[in-house]
Amino acid sequence: MDKIDRHTLKALQKDGRKKNSELAKETGLAPSTMLDRVKKLEDKGIVQGYRAVVNPEKLGLKAQGFACISLDRHRVKDIENLENKIKEIPNVRACYHITGRFDYLLHVVAPDLNDLGELVKSRLATIPGMGKIETFLVYAEVKPDQGWPIDAADIP
Repeated sequence: MDKIDRHTLKALQKDGRKKNSELAKETGLAPSTMLDRVKKLEDKGIVQGYRAVVNPEKLGLKAQGFACISLDRHRVKDIENLENKIKEIPNVRACYHITGRFDYLLHVVAPDLNDLGELVKSRLATIPGMGKIETFLVYAEVKPDQGWPIDAADIP
């Protein structure tokens, strides 16, 4: 991974639709060489896909929060069941298995606070093995996700 690869990753995270010719021009490479480099980043699994950045409010998703979950039992079967159920809930944007006071951290969204409350009560709290759920509402997004910090990565 060299300076050109780092530049390419930062540029594609900022704009996944950036033209290969623009990337080539920025890095001083021939377009065919740049295309090969991007393909290698994809083949290595460093670039895993491309997505559009969507405005949730324009979709009517105006309430978001974080749900911290504790399991009441820590058996493999219960953990796998919970994780599979979480994956089925479209309102869960992300789920992380974490250390500390809670077992999981979920980023959840809904049209409004009533729907967010219903999501917690009807969908999350009813999962077998669920223990405690503590929720935190998001007032404002101060720094949106802008991709991974390429310059902070420990890559050769």
